Amino acid sequence: MDEQPYNNFNPTRCNICFTRNVHNRLTVTGQKLRFCKGCRMIGYCGEQHQKEDWKYHKDFCRSVMRILTTKRVEHILDIRDDSGNIVGSTKRNLECAISLAESMIISMLRRKLHRHEHTLLRFPNICRVCYEYDSSKLKGCEACFQVLYCSEEHRLQDAENHAKWCEMYRVNLLLDADFPEYEDILNFPKLTAFELSTFPKNSFDLVNTAYKTRISSTPKTAEDFKDLKYVSNYSHVGSILYALYTTNMHLELQQSLVIYVVGAEDELLFFDYNICAIIFTYLPQVRDVIVHFIGPQLYNFKEDVELTFKGARTVKMRFHMGLYHTLDANEFLGRPQLVISYNCGFHEYVDSNRESWGTTLARLLRFVNIPIVFTSYTRDEACQDCAIVQRVNKRAAKKRDLVFVKRAAVNPFKDYKPLRNTSYIDERDELYHSNGYISLVITRVP
Repeated sequence: MDEQPYNNFNPTRCNICFTRNVHNRLTVTGQKLRFCKGCRMIGYCGEQHQKEDWKYHKDFCRSVMRILTTKRVEHILDIRDDSGNIVGSTKRNLECAISLAESMIISMLRRKLHRHEHTLLRFPNICRVCYEYDSSKLKGCEACFQVLYCSEEHRLQDAENHAKWCEMYRVNLLLDADFPEYEDILNFPKLTAFELSTFPKNSFDLVNTAYKTRISSTPKTAEDFKDLKYVSNYSHVGSILYALYTTNMHLELQQSLVIYVVGAEDELLFFDYNICAIIFTYLPQVRDVIVHFIGPQLYNFKEDVELTFKGARTVKMRFHMGLYHTLDANEFLGRPQLVISYNCGFHEYVDSNRESWGTTLARLLRFVNIPIVFTSYTRDEACQDCAIVQRVNKRAAKKRDLVFVKRAAVNPFKDYKPLRNTSYIDERDELYHSNGYISLVITRVP
C-alpha cells in the first residue's frame, strides 16, 4: 500500500487537518485529539478523519494490537518481559523498549516502516518526566503543543530544560514539508561589492544583507515559516562561504573557485540559480565556479549543468558517480580550493565492511593548505567524525599535521528547520539541524 502523503507528520496533532488546511496551518494546534483505540498512538480531530486514515493506518495498528494481545500488556512500550511497566522507568529503558517494539512490528509487517509509522514509535505521546502514556492524563505544553506532561508537578519539574527547546518544538510542529519557491520574489542579490564590508553572522544575515530584506529568524506568521524554509536552503552555500572567510581563503581566490562536494547525494537541490548567485555577492573577484559532486548515491546525471550570470560569470556543476578514491585516474578534476562533505557520517560504518570513508579521507588529506570541511547533525556525531579524521591521518603512510580551525563547532549557517532526535539519551541535541555542526581542518606539512 502506498504511504499516506502526510505533510510533516506529527503524533500530537490531526495530520489530516494539517495536510489539507494549507492556508491556516498555524491554527491547527492544541486540538483535542481522538486517539485510536487499537494502538493508542495516533490521534485525530474526530471520527471522520480517523475513518479516512484507516486504510493507511490499519496494517500498523493491527500489528500493534496483535503484539499487545500476545504480550498481555496495555501499551506497546510495555512489551519487555523483564522490565514491567515503562511508566517511571529510565531513558535507557524507554529507548530499548522502542527499539524492541520497532523490530517486532517490522517482523510482523514484513516490510520497512513508513516514515509516519517510524515517527509514531520514536516519538510516542508520553509524559516527558515519567513516561505515562494514559492519554486522559496527558496535557501538552501550551506554547509548543509537542511535549506532554501527566501533571503540573512534572511540567514544573521539566520547565527549565524544556525552555531551551520549546520554540524549536513549535517550529517543528508547524513547519510544513513543502519546498519553498522564491525565485520571482527575490531574484538576483542586490548587494554590490562596494557595499560589502563584513561577512554575515548567519544564514538570515546572509540573505537579508544580500537581498536587502528583513526576514525574521523567529517565525510568527505563515509567511515567516515560508521565509525560514527559504533561508535554510542557503545552508550549503553559506557553509562554503563561511569556511572560505574563516580561513581567509577568500583573499587568495582570483577568478576561479574549484569545490569538491564529497559523499554527495541530493545536494544539487541547494545549488540552484538564486542560491549560487549569492556566491558572487560575497566573492566579487570570482568569475568561474566549478563544483564537483562526487558520491556513489548521486543521481545518474549524464550531462554537466552550467549556470550563467550577469558579468560573464558561471557556475559549472559536474557529477562523478562513485567513491572519490575509485574515480578514473584520467578524470581530471583540478586542484580544489575547498573540499566539503555535508552531514558526512564518517562514524556510521567505522570498522565495518561497508566503511569507505577511510580511504577517501586519506586521499583528501594529501591536499596541503586546502580547507577540508565536514558538517554533522549533532555534537556527538561531530566529535566522532573529528576523531575519525585524526585516526585516518595517524594511519597514513606520510603523516601530516592537522590543524582544526573549527572542531565540532555550532554552524551559524545550519539549516534552520529543527528535526526531532530519535535518541532519547542525547540530551545535548534534543532537536537537531541539517549541517548543525561544522568542522574545518587544514593539512600542513611538518
